[in-house]
Amino acid sequence: MKTKRKIHWWLERDLGKYIHRRMKEENITKEDLDEDTINFFYLQFRTRGCNGHSEWSENYQKNIWVKDEDE
Repeated sequence: MKTKRKIHWWLERDLGKYIHRRMKEENITKEDLDEDTINFFYLQFRTRGCNGHSEWSENYQKNIWVKDEDE
């Protein structure tokens, strides 16, 4: 079982990669990076796996979450 410390370390590592990639996509330099931009990227990072929709499942008799395929 992973400890909180190990999970936290991986999240920090992935967050850094994500912010770096987004900076390249948006053509943002380190000088342009301010608190609001970092917070915006952080919120996007936290919700990146939430793309999808709900569908009714006859098997489970309830709505289930289905991830949308990346285009």
